Amino acid sequence: MKTWILLALVLPLAGCSLTAEPELETTPQYDLTDMDRDGVITARDNCLDSVMNALVDNDGCGGSENRVLQQDIIVLFAHDKSNIMPKYQGEINQMAAFMADSPELKLLLEGHASQVGTESYNLALSKRRAETVRRALMQQGVAGERLEIIGYGESKPVLMGDDEQSAAANRRVVGALTNMTEGARLRWNVYSMEPASEQ
Repeated sequence: MKTWILLALVLPLAGCSLTAEPELETTPQYDLTDMDRDGVITARDNCLDSVMNALVDNDGCGGSENRVLQQDIIVLFAHDKSNIMPKYQGEINQMAAFMADSPELKLLLEGHASQVGTESYNLALSKRRAETVRRALMQQGVAGERLEIIGYGESKPVLMGDDEQSAAANRRVVGALTNMTEGARLRWNVYSMEPASEQ
């Protein structure tokens, strides 16, 4: 009986070959690489131009974020003057640099005056002040057609009052530029750091 059991176990093995056929090299049906290294294989990636480390969805497409860059200019003037004091040259330079980076933007320079003097005189003075700032920006490379001026005279005071502090705040030229820029939202990784808090 033991012989039959032994034969029953050995006979199936007798038909097996001891040499295995070599494995055939196969090519994958889908491209499993990740060309833009965003974590989504190329076969499924609908956006192969992702920015490195961008936050992407399951299709390999990343959303974008809008950043608002804003640059203001405020230049104050001495009583009855339209010349720019040297301490405001930094304001002029910053605005000129911002406009150089955003060539599609135009700037409206608003001139103002304090309530000292006649209304007509203050209107003309406010226009002269705005024109002075316009010329200063042009000297820094900003094209004149990108700079418009308007004089409001004493009609839009920033501070009400007859004291010198109010008058000084109202003798001004102001302008504001806003530029929307679009960038990729970046993916968090172990090397990401929180900005250091100011203490």
